[in-house]
Amino acid sequence: MTSALAINLLSSLLAFLLGGAVRGLYQRWKAVSPARRVWRLGRSAEVVLALSDGPGHATTLPTLYEGDAEAAGTVSAYLRSVRGGRTRIIRASTFSRVRDAHSDLVVIGGPRANDLYKEIDRRVSMPYKFTLYRDRADMIRLADDLVFAQEVVNAKTIRDFAAISFLPSPFDPDRRIVVLAGCGMQGTVAAAKMMTTGGIRDIARLRPPVTPFSVVIEIEIIDGQVTKPHITDTIHWSIRA
Repeated sequence: MTSALAINLLSSLLAFLLGGAVRGLYQRWKAVSPARRVWRLGRSAEVVLALSDGPGHATTLPTLYEGDAEAAGTVSAYLRSVRGGRTRIIRASTFSRVRDAHSDLVVIGGPRANDLYKEIDRRVSMPYKFTLYRDRADMIRLADDLVFAQEVVNAKTIRDFAAISFLPSPFDPDRRIVVLAGCGMQGTVAAAKMMTTGGIRDIARLRPPVTPFSVVIEIEIIDGQVTKPHITDTIHWSIRA
């Protein structure tokens, strides 16, 4: 009797442990599988994150924009966790053709303060352009001039957009670039969260190809709370010859 009870207890314990291991592997697969389909970055190579330069970047005391720094930290932590690889965060103005151009790149921020974004746009002709105003920005789809307009009321953003773009690197054809560019700070942060949380499954369902592909997301800010980002536009495009 005692021997049979011990065997039953041991069997129950093994089943419990095996079930926990299977659940853990399934949860890991749910996190990793969409990330691999969406990010498509080299598994062993270092990823360089280039964020916008803040005010005073040409001085001895350069600063960063808080939203871009938050986005970079979010993406860096996620890639380290999911890919198990190395990441390095730099300011766009310090981008080096020798040191950084042969890495997979994540470019955070748009043309207002990210010179690397501007250079990539000159080389590949991104499908959206930004029209910059003193306190806001519009994002315009070049194919038909459709406008995604950031809305700012009393110096507070109430609606924001961001473009998430995937493309081969113009610096090294064997590497990839992912661009997270918001009209405003909230848009860029939302793009980073979209690419690192449950929202990445929404992008994975679009089956983003290896060729250039962009997604536009939209958020609202209501009583200081940011709504869940939702996809409002997608486009396949070609790099300009």
